[in-house]
Amino acid sequence: MRKFALVICLTLAALTSAAMFSVFAQTATSSWAFFLDVTPGSGGSGIYDLTVPLQVMDKARADLADLRLYDAQGKEIPYALRIRREIDDRRKVGGRLFNQANVGSTASEVSLDLGEDHGEHNEVEIETAGTNFRRRVAVEGSDSGTDWKTLQAGALIFGFESQNKAVQSDRVNYPTSRYRYLRVRVFADELTDKQAPTITNVNVMMAVRAKGELTSWNVDVPSYQLLRNQGAPASAWNIDLGALVPCDRLMLDVDEASFSRPFQIEAGDDPQNVRLVASGELTRRIGDGHKPLVIAFDQEEYVRKLRLLITDYSNQTLTITAIKASAPARQLVFELKEAPTQPLRLFFGNPNATAPHYDFEKELPAKLTNTPVRSGIGLVVNNPDYIPEPLPLTERIPWLIYLVLAASSLALALILISLARSTLRTKEQQPEDSDAEASAG
Repeated sequence: MRKFALVICLTLAALTSAAMFSVFAQTATSSWAFFLDVTPGSGGSGIYDLTVPLQVMDKARADLADLRLYDAQGKEIPYALRIRREIDDRRKVGGRLFNQANVGSTASEVSLDLGEDHGEHNEVEIETAGTNFRRRVAVEGSDSGTDWKTLQAGALIFGFESQNKAVQSDRVNYPTSRYRYLRVRVFADELTDKQAPTITNVNVMMAVRAKGELTSWNVDVPSYQLLRNQGAPASAWNIDLGALVPCDRLMLDVDEASFSRPFQIEAGDDPQNVRLVASGELTRRIGDGHKPLVIAFDQEEYVRKLRLLITDYSNQTLTITAIKASAPARQLVFELKEAPTQPLRLFFGNPNATAPHYDFEKELPAKLTNTPVRSGIGLVVNNPDYIPEPLPLTERIPWLIYLVLAASSLALALILISLARSTLRTKEQQPEDSDAEASAG
């Protein structure tokens, strides 16, 4: 019985090993279906970047975590992936005002203690009394509150009112700092202030601003369909972006010189789950010119098919002559410490790849002192070494499951037979033992 079970186990192990052999035959890049060649701008050492093209985003994972960059010798090159959205974020840093005083008759100043765990800061928002002024500001920093270093000396704040309209600027920027103490000095406007201005409040901020970069592409203008929207005549355009890609705005060229129409845009990749991504009013007045109309989405969508629905009421359908889609650029930044072995190749198209989490991504802010050199990219190529993810064992060898079930059933039957025989032998021995005990008695 034991020998038979051992034979079954060895047979199953041999079949499984043969079926799995192909998995271990893969190379470092054979799990990636596509690649394209990358040509560094200057060809030497330095920081480079490339804008990930739509063809890559269509075939890669949505988070682009399957991108891998290799040189010609198969050496993996770490990179950082940046989404070039426009950033304008301000975070308030807590602080306590003290030592508020006038500096003669021409200036006033106040000091701030930001505390021990204040973090970085690079902007102050200064509130002063009065209107119609233009005042110079100086900002100093210190770790001890006694030894002051100049952070900003020539900044201006102003505030003007005219015909029920007000214009003001009360923010002063300076290089990002970690000083615990700040001292803000505001000088009087020589033309309007008769005494040192009163500083009513100062807020310390950490402002992060970054100019964005868009990837834009032209989209074919489809034929429109006439239908009704909430009972009113409407026109609809089913827009194909050309690939499954991120998109956060559409730009429309419209012939008409003047109009005002309600619109909505829906994501329609899944007909069972149509989602509204933007709505509002398309408006142009006489004299505005024929600038493209920009429709910004509520949030970025990863989508291929969109539907633009415009309610016309009793008006003629708008003449849309061009459509352009856009999204924040995906920028891949990498460093070459020496002239690389060319060609560099960017591999993608592996849905099961794990995110690389390179240390380079955390080091990038310190390294990115200058604008990276833009790299050229080639066409998308099918990877000739690509080995598809193997199918489950039951699909590759469908008869194997029947063999396993048959062997298991046979082994179970033999075990049951063995147990039954043992039980019968035990029962046959029990009467004999009873007779022997009776005779002895």
